[in-house]
Amino acid sequence: MIGITGNYTISIPIQTMFINDKIEFTNHNIITQFGESFFLNRWINDAFEPIEYIAVGNGSNQPQKTDLTLGNETSRRKCNCEADLKNKRLVLTTAFKATEMLGTSEIGVFNDKIMISHDRYEKIDDTFLSGAIGEVTIEYRFQLATGSIRRGWKEASQGNNIFYIPEKNEVIGVFENNTKNGYRRVTQLEDLYTVKGAYYYDTTSQNLYIRPTKDSDHIKDINEEEIVVQVN
Repeated sequence: MIGITGNYTISIPIQTMFINDKIEFTNHNIITQFGESFFLNRWINDAFEPIEYIAVGNGSNQPQKTDLTLGNETSRRKCNCEADLKNKRLVLTTAFKATEMLGTSEIGVFNDKIMISHDRYEKIDDTFLSGAIGEVTIEYRFQLATGSIRRGWKEASQGNNIFYIPEKNEVIGVFENNTKNGYRRVTQLEDLYTVKGAYYYDTTSQNLYIRPTKDSDHIKDINEEEIVVQVN
């Protein structure tokens, strides 16, 4: 089973009396339903226009597969697109003025009309941009990934409808094949206490932890559902 995953890095150059460096943070997004249609159609025809834009906004809602737009788009920039054939990925790059990024909390990729991916991040305020110089750069990567339906999930000791399964390969995407809901990657296991439809991969234990989109799910439900795990 082949699919597409997406992640991005926002780089903020910082210069003060004592620092000449940059702040970087990387997040993983969800591919929207229209985004999936975009990639499938681009493989076989030119029904959709190519990717053109990276946009940011200040919306606060949790991204959903059914999203058509950002919660509240504030800026949009054209991006450069390059195919990295060695790593089987598409790399997009663009830059925003620091003032355009101030107050933003969400990001998306678009062609002329369709929002292909969507994510929400911690709001960028003066704490991030204090001492910022130049432009804020964004690198967006769409990765071709292979995946398979996994069963044999176990309840995690942490509770909170968290389940886990061993996985020796680094996980780059999880979604429900039945509902097509994509899971958001979080940076620590504790985040799953509050975020539904998310996953965490522990590189030390090589365990994959998930919290389904429905808290009504139990171990029997999880093992019967088609949870697809995508790896490099």
